[in-house]
Amino acid sequence: MTDDSRGPAGDGQGSARPAGTMAGHPVPGFPYRTRWQTGVWFDLFEMQVDLIERDVARAMAQDSVMLFLSLPLTGRGGGHYATNVEVAEHTSRRLMEDWGHRFWVLNPGRYQMESKEGTGLMHLHASRLSEERGEEIDIDELFRRSPPHGGDYMRMWTRILVEDAEDHSGRRWDVFYFLGPSDVREFFTEDGARTWTAGVEEYFARKQTMDRDFHDAFVPPFFDRDGRRLNGTAEKEEWRRRRSAFFRYYTVRAGVNFSLGSHDEWNIWQALNERRRMSPQGIAEQIAGYFDGRQLDPAAFSLRTDPGYEGLADEPASEADETDKAPTPDAVRSDEILNA
Repeated sequence: MTDDSRGPAGDGQGSARPAGTMAGHPVPGFPYRTRWQTGVWFDLFEMQVDLIERDVARAMAQDSVMLFLSLPLTGRGGGHYATNVEVAEHTSRRLMEDWGHRFWVLNPGRYQMESKEGTGLMHLHASRLSEERGEEIDIDELFRRSPPHGGDYMRMWTRILVEDAEDHSGRRWDVFYFLGPSDVREFFTEDGARTWTAGVEEYFARKQTMDRDFHDAFVPPFFDRDGRRLNGTAEKEEWRRRRSAFFRYYTVRAGVNFSLGSHDEWNIWQALNERRRMSPQGIAEQIAGYFDGRQLDPAAFSLRTDPGYEGLADEPASEADETDKAPTPDAVRSDEILNA
């Protein structure tokens, strides 16, 4: 189904079953297009938008300088979702400490289901929606049937980033900060590791020992996508591959360059600045952009990058859904996380 409106579509509007997907513009008239789920997930994400908007409004009421932090959260490419959440929290806290109390940082990790906090918020929304509808909405079962995808999150973030009371040019925001390699390295070396290699290896060893979810992601048994346990040779090779992929992800792939969602957020930032340059104040009205701790050069403010989930908007729904699944802590095995 294709539609440019924000509203849900499809049968089963009052049911706890997902009602399918639709493609369109999360903010009508704004040049970003993606695909999202309709039905109950749509309603839950609308409730999440309302909550985030209230958090943003409180910060704006204090005359804060508003900063949006763009970073990868899923484990696509070799990482681990919980580690990405830790990097997000560390970077958000460091920015607040370094830049000072006049800044307010929106950390997406607080609101997405990769984190316990984000999952907890969705459970609260489901409880409220269950009371309103007079029927139980089971988040865990809903996730097993059809987990939220990158497009679901990008519909939410597009609304948060773009919508305002004036001209949908992101008037809530003063700066976009795109996570870079130095930010990730700082996370892994904060405990005194002298090299990036040592920091990642020490973190891996510590988490494998002390974190059950992390342990289960990297220690056999391993299974294929049909649920069959890998044999001895294949399992040993998978054990080696996962560890190697983790190390490469958090060193040479660290940051937003390998994140579908961050690519879309970059293009949203670029489109917002294009609108602002058309205002009477011109370039002086642009939203500042930072990457890896430094302000971006003037040319970057008007250059697009390859699309992320935007590129999946017009694919058949089944293909898009399979491509951009976003894992959460409780519901997806690590082989899906690492191979997504």
